[in-house]
This record gives sequence, structure tokens and C-alpha cells, in this order.
Amino acid sequence: RAFFSDLLYAISHHHVAPGQAEAIWSRILQHKLSMSATLGRNVRITVATLDYLSNVIEVLTSPTLISEAYAAEIATQSMRDGMTGLYNHTSCYELLEQELRNHRRYGKGVSLILVDIDNFKLVNDRHGHQEGDRILVELAKTITAEVRESDMCCRFGGEEFAVILPSTPRLSEAAEIAERIRRRTTTISCGEETVTISLGVATCHHKSSSARDLVEVADQALYRAKRNGKNRVALARWR
Repeated sequence: RAFFSDLLYAISHHHVAPGQAEAIWSRILQHKLSMSATLGRNVRITVATLDYLSNVIEVLTSPTLISEAYAAEIATQSMRDGMTGLYNHTSCYELLEQELRNHRRYGKGVSLILVDIDNFKLVNDRHGHQEGDRILVELAKTITAEVRESDMCCRFGGEEFAVILPSTPRLSEAAEIAERIRRRTTTISCGEETVTISLGVATCHHKSSSARDLVEVADQALYRAKRNGKNRVALARWR
């Protein structure tokens, strides 16, 4: 929490209590996406932050400008996972919500892949956390290499990753990408063992009113992949 408080102070020179800073920063990122969509161009994080603090919640009366390069650096730190460089958990939900809004507006579809490393606790127990960290970084690189340029890769938490697939209305297309990731992951080794992953795939549905809805059905598919033997792709079933 102190990080987000420091982040906001670095951009605006306005102090926000640590207990409130993370929630405010999350709303600023949403505000940035909204401004960018409305204006039809990428709005810089400094502009979005100052506009939100000054004009939306009106807590800032004398904004202080800092260099965009510095703002970009600290914004990246807040949106990215420090180990893998992928989008972090909070950013994943925000990006997924944005893609769902695009789907509702333009009808282009969006899919989600959840990825979980099989038996990862055993890797840490047998080989140590440094080896576990290496595998996380290798998997992040593998996922990034196997997806399209428009797709967004995230570290969802721990040994779990997520891939947001914009303009992907067909479950079969998302499943092909997931299977590519699964096959490529088997080239990663840990000692004499091969690293494997389980994946759950979901495509937006008329019932997917929020990012959490889509994550939930993808997570259910991931659970089935784990339950049915691991090292496989399972497809979501909407009820």
C-alpha cells in the first residue's frame, strides 16, 4: 500500500493515505482507459492522474508536472509484475474489463486463457525457490512467444498466468493458442523433469457481464484440466 501512496505523490505531490492509495490508483488506470477510448488516442498516465485527482475527486488544486519518462517508469512498475515483466493481477482485471466493454460495443468477442504450472510446490520443495523463479520467468517468455501481438499476458498470481485474447469470439481459436502454449512449455526442464501446465479456456458469453464472470468460468475449466490428469487444455462450459 505504501508503494501506491508513494507513486501518487511522485506524480502529483499530493499525499494519499496508504489505505486508500491502491484503490485510487486502480480507478486512475480505469480513468486513463476511459479517456483514451473517448479521445481516440493514448492518454498519458500523468494526464489521467492529474485529471482524476483535480476534476473527478477534486482533491488536487495545484498540480505539479513531472517528466513523462519518469511517470512512465513508475506507472510501468505499478502495472507490471516485477519478476516476469507481465501485467500484474490488478492490471489483468482492468484490461479484461476494457476488452469486454469493447465487445459489448463492437461485438468483436474476447477470450481468456488461465494457465497454472503443474506440481509447482514440489519444484520449490525439491529444487529451491530460485529454480522456481527461473521457471516462472521461462514460462512468461514462452507464453509471450506463442501468443499474438495483440494478446495481453499477465501473471495472475503465484504460479498462475492469464492471457487476454481480444477479437477472439471462437472458443476453438483460443483453444489452439492454449494448446500451442502447452506444447511449447514441455521444452522447459527442471532437473531431469519436464515442466507441464494445465490451462482453462473461456470465451465471452452473453452472461459474461464482467471480468470476474469470465475468470470464474475459465477457472472452472482449469480445475477440470487439473482434476483430469493435468498437462492438458480444458474448455469452459457456460451454464
